[in-house]
Order: sequence, then structure tokens, then C-alpha cells
Amino acid sequence: MNPGAHLTTQHETVIDYRKLGDQMRNKLCPALAIAACAAMGAFALIGWAAEPGLAQGPSPALLAEQGWTCVTPPVPDVGMACFNPGLGRPPIPPVEDGRPSYTAMLWTPSGELLGHAHLIRPDLYAGQPCPQTGGLYVLNPRLGYYECRRTSGGSR
Repeated sequence: MNPGAHLTTQHETVIDYRKLGDQMRNKLCPALAIAACAAMGAFALIGWAAEPGLAQGPSPALLAEQGWTCVTPPVPDVGMACFNPGLGRPPIPPVEDGRPSYTAMLWTPSGELLGHAHLIRPDLYAGQPCPQTGGLYVLNPRLGYYECRRTSGGSR
């Protein structure tokens, strides 16, 4: 039988699917290759255009849209602090029956990512080292919590 030929009997038509598959592959492969190249180019362009903003991490506005609680804290070197979704900001001063700790992302007053802070209630702090830096927590008198910061330029 000739490849691609149809064989007809009284009850059925038999098609050579190998030939049909070759024809479809010859038409689809170039189209898929073009689509893949276009997608890769688009992703590269998006990555290149977004790289400067993403290098600083997400913005407080983006985090707030995703359910984070973002506030201007009473700390002079911090312009904005965003706390995890569902947890909210810590009460100031701390309350003994409140959460034991809080984690926040911090930005400078000019909007640059400062780093992350881990806060522990003072009644629970017993001199343990900060897991993020290995250093000790520092009492932040404005917040009333012991604080450990992991900043983009080091630790505090």
C-alpha cells in the first residue's frame, strides 16, 4: 500500500496515520517554534524591564494589595513597615497575652528596601541570638519590643 493512501472496504476506511502524523508535524513544528521564541522574547523583555524594581523587592503598595498590613512606624530611620497577612501590626506597647513575635519588611523614608525585622515581646526575650544574624536582639524603646534586623547592608 502506498503511504498516505486510503484503503476502502465495504465497511471501513483505513488511513495511513504515519503519513498523516508527518504532515501535521511538518505544519505544527515551525508554528510551535515561532510561538516558543516569541514567548521567550516576551519573558526576557519583561524581566529586563522589571529587573530594576524587583531588585529592591516588592513595594509596600504591592504587599498591601496582597493583604499585608503596611504602616509608617514611629521609628525615624524606617519610612514604611509591612507585616504578614492575617497577623497585622504588633500592639504598641506589647501586651502579654499577644503574639510572641512579629516579622516585618522595612523600607527607608526614601522608599528603598531596608530589610527585615523580627520583633519579640520583652517578657519573652531571654538573651537568645537572632536566628537571621546570629547577633543579639536590641530593645527598641519606641516599639517596646526586642528587635533584630537583617538589612541589605548587614545586620543590626
